[in-house]
Amino acid sequence: MFDIAEKEPAAAQDPFSDAAAWPNKPEAENPFGNMPYNVVNNPNELSAELIKSVAGDKPPFFRTRMLDTIDAVEEYSWTRGEMGGLDWGFDSLNKAFEGLNTGVHLVGGQSNIGKSSFMMQLAWQVAQANRIPSKERPRKAFVLYFSLDDNNNELLPRFVAIDQRIPINVVRFPKKYQDNATYMEKRSIGVERLKDSADFINIVDVNNGSDIEYIEKTMEEYHVELQKVDPAYQLVVFIDNFHDITIGDEKLRAKTGGEKYDHIADSLTKIATRYDCPIVCTAEFRKLNGNRRPTVEDLRDSVKILYEAKAVMLCYNEVSLRGQQATVNWMRSDNPNKQAVYEVQIGKNKFSSFKGRCFFEFIPEMAYFREVPEAGAQRYAQMISG
Repeated sequence: MFDIAEKEPAAAQDPFSDAAAWPNKPEAENPFGNMPYNVVNNPNELSAELIKSVAGDKPPFFRTRMLDTIDAVEEYSWTRGEMGGLDWGFDSLNKAFEGLNTGVHLVGGQSNIGKSSFMMQLAWQVAQANRIPSKERPRKAFVLYFSLDDNNNELLPRFVAIDQRIPINVVRFPKKYQDNATYMEKRSIGVERLKDSADFINIVDVNNGSDIEYIEKTMEEYHVELQKVDPAYQLVVFIDNFHDITIGDEKLRAKTGGEKYDHIADSLTKIATRYDCPIVCTAEFRKLNGNRRPTVEDLRDSVKILYEAKAVMLCYNEVSLRGQQATVNWMRSDNPNKQAVYEVQIGKNKFSSFKGRCFFEFIPEMAYFREVPEAGAQRYAQMISG
């Protein structure tokens, strides 16, 4: 019999020991001695001293970027003036939206209630009210009016009529009214005023194009030229109407319905941001049942554009819809019939907390809207509430 000494079991190896790091080398050959392998000095390590020697005292880029952004926004805010945006030409809309500001604005309404006339007067007033920079409005407006439905022969007479408070037909058919000296004088003044406004408003009619790519290209051309002439210019775009805009890109032309208008809405928002530009568009409603007052949900193909729009104005004209049965109306001394009160309900407003109604007395034959003062607006509001 042999005495076999009982061997002690081998201890479990420490995975972080020198032996594990250098399993087949004696300690004398381990160049790091007893130093654990995981804390060995890395010759490629970026030490604080190395970073400072290369970068010097330059602050990190992320701090610089944020500070530059804050400074840019502060400068932009302080150059906006006391009103905030441009002058709409209507006190009620200036108060509702803090002036006319960058972003997409929708003017929605049913057919034949005066949307296009209202848009044209807004465009004309913005061009006239913002010619000279001031403390309230440090920028001057250049209005680019896209009509995707009418041509210049129909549009220009309306601008003259709006400016001079004369019937549209006086401008359109001057020979018929040439014996009326008052009309002819006002017509002549209006045409000269239109010529004098060439540096503040241009009109692009339906014959030029209707696709979103054409609209963007035209805006870019005007923006570049305006900045060359005077950096104080701010481009303001009016489009009549949103639902007449098409898509020119062959790859995207197949889009229809909601998908088509979602793409157009997204494009308009990006364009407005790129050029720091207010964009005002008329928009159509779905077919409404009865003569009820509309809501934002009545906008046609509305999901994306309703989300993208900074402001939505819902227009209603009871006289246009109900005729002499209308209960909200005004009377003229030279006409026995009920006259239209144009209601503009603020359905969405990202510029202020105002969500009420603004009222205008509409004279269709002149395409002219007269703003109702606060006392009159309260009276019309009471008529609506009953």
